[in-house]
Amino acid sequence: MKTPRFQYRLGLNQPIGSPTERRIALMAEAVSREAEGEFRLDAYPEGRLGLDPEMLADMRAGRLEFYLSGALFDDLAPASALALLPFAFRTTRAVFAALDGALGEKIRSELARHGIYAFRRTWQNGFHHLTTNTRPIRNAGDFAGLKIRTPGGGIAADFFETLGAIPGFVPFNRMHDALEAGAFDGQSDPLGVILSLRLYEVQQYLSLSAHWWSGFTLLANAAAWNALPATIREIVERNAEKFALLQRADVEKVNAGGASELERLGMTVNRLDAASVRARLGDFYRRWREKAGPEAWRLLEAHADGLGG
Repeated sequence: MKTPRFQYRLGLNQPIGSPTERRIALMAEAVSREAEGEFRLDAYPEGRLGLDPEMLADMRAGRLEFYLSGALFDDLAPASALALLPFAFRTTRAVFAALDGALGEKIRSELARHGIYAFRRTWQNGFHHLTTNTRPIRNAGDFAGLKIRTPGGGIAADFFETLGAIPGFVPFNRMHDALEAGAFDGQSDPLGVILSLRLYEVQQYLSLSAHWWSGFTLLANAAAWNALPATIREIVERNAEKFALLQRADVEKVNAGGASELERLGMTVNRLDAASVRARLGDFYRRWREKAGPEAWRLLEAHADGLGG
């Protein structure tokens, strides 16, 4: 077999068998096949190449060529935090209109200034809901004193602190163990993640909140990306778009049936009174509008179907 001229690695934290891992694996296979021995892309799921901050650092330093990132880079691209703005979006259609368009372009340009190439199509994670093992979260008052694992990033910590909760972080692949050990009372994730990590085994309550949306961004070290011939870059771009769109549909389907499946698996399900939460977020919104700046906020407002109330 011909030794590839270029052999790159792609790191991600998602578990084997999840919709994201399956589509990333198929993307890597398609790219390697179409490159006909010139380029090989190998995907390493489940944090096998390190924890997320380590993979991001390695990708930036050129020790890792590709990385599928969650919401970890708002210090590099401040506009990226706006996709997680609580209750800004009601539908994934509105989210992707923003991220496939001008807001996404601003995020990608901010990342480019740090030597990072970001692919255009954001991958789906979905709207977050709350799971807890102490009490259901029915209204804003129930957040007080809650120790909650967040996905990282300043906007998530600020949101929970504003509501009187105590945010903290543990790597994705250690979350089940941390919740089982009682290091946190609960956590924030989409329904598909709760299922794939079997968090129903260590959490009793599911409070449907849809408090923010999150996704994954496929990133590449810009120097490694630019070292590839144009023909290979075209193959990667085309397949990255194809499989991101397929993954979006996969995850949308899983999330749509997630609540009923988690209830079947024994979780107690309720709905959060979102209005009671929003009533406490006035200063929070003012802070993040100021941090984002008028241009990024204008791009958000163009598609944010939840900002109006």
